[in-house]
Amino acid sequence: MKQFAAVTMIAFAALTIGASAALVQTTPKVPPTYEQVIARNWKDVHNKILAMAKDTVYPDAKLGWKPHPDSRSVIDELRHVTIGLEMTTAQAKGEKYDFEAKEAEYAKRPQTRAAVVGEMEKAIAASYAVLDAPGAKPAPSLVGWLEHQGEHYGKLVTSYRVNGIVPPISRPKS
Repeated sequence: MKQFAAVTMIAFAALTIGASAALVQTTPKVPPTYEQVIARNWKDVHNKILAMAKDTVYPDAKLGWKPHPDSRSVIDELRHVTIGLEMTTAQAKGEKYDFEAKEAEYAKRPQTRAAVVGEMEKAIAASYAVLDAPGAKPAPSLVGWLEHQGEHYGKLVTSYRVNGIVPPISRPKS
């Protein structure tokens, strides 16, 4: 009988401690808001594209490569993404933005990796500052732009693969 009582007490204590631990572990994490998910995905796709712009495994000599004569080159694709970032940032601030004029301006700039990276870093910093501002909520139109920028990311991945290069996101992590 004493053994039964001891086993029962031990079992009861184990269940009590286990139940307490389970309560602590099962406290649900607050899910992100719709706005947080959009902002996180916006940053994720642009961080991936910036990593590609900076990636010297993709040779500078191939930045002018086009999959087809009437397509954008890799460097032009990166610049197009940057212009899109600038435009969506201007829209979020309620400012006007002349996309065609900006494309013409960028076409006259140096066609180098360093120039493109500097432009993109500046555009990303401005975009993220708007998204991270207290009380900021991404405009619903950003969902469409997110999809559009994702298409550009896909085109850049294809440029890597067609040229026999593994994109940064797909490389083994060290």
